[in-house]
Amino acid sequence: MSDRFVVTGCGRSGTGYTSGLITQLGLPCGHERVFNPYDLLDAEVFWPPNVPGDSSWLAAPLLGYLESGTRVLHQVRDPLAVVRSLVRTRFFDDPSLYRDFAEQLCPELAQGSAVERSARYWVSWNRMVEEQARSAGLPYMRYRLEDYSPELVRQMTEFLQHEASTERITAALANHPTDFNTRGDKSHDEEIVLEALDPNLENQLTHLASHYGYTPAHA
Repeated sequence: MSDRFVVTGCGRSGTGYTSGLITQLGLPCGHERVFNPYDLLDAEVFWPPNVPGDSSWLAAPLLGYLESGTRVLHQVRDPLAVVRSLVRTRFFDDPSLYRDFAEQLCPELAQGSAVERSARYWVSWNRMVEEQARSAGLPYMRYRLEDYSPELVRQMTEFLQHEASTERITAALANHPTDFNTRGDKSHDEEIVLEALDPNLENQLTHLASHYGYTPAHA
């Protein structure tokens, strides 16, 4: 059984936060240390021996190439919050290797408005995590970013076969900033809504959101 693990989901779902939290609990976890657009240009995965875990949304399409037994933590976040963050940070407006990586794996992300592309990305990428982990037969645990609590973190550490006391977990949650990697001006977030989506996309998003326990506004 592999001692490696991956935290993944779609971008803007708090993978950076989780990397820091798990590391504080004594289990080194990189943030895009292994899975980043620079090292993945040749579609190869180089995993440093001293880094048991990596937290990155870019891992999703590569789960099938990982060592048998690699544990997958699938972190999801409310779709409206993700879409607002992606639009706010101009993810699908400005050129970047990250955007290129997403569009190369899902060409349908290159079409439509920024809101439509962001919503489609949330659906496609989260589905990819589930499908890749299932196809590869990897140990899999899904949870919602909004549900972070000492009990959830205890379940996560047990899944990773790592011991951490309740006191240590509580302290790590208290000390780790929840605004890690927050970017952009949030003053216009309320203007970004999931209205007027293509009916098929709206149905897909609503169905998957409900599956994860969310009721997306205006979708």
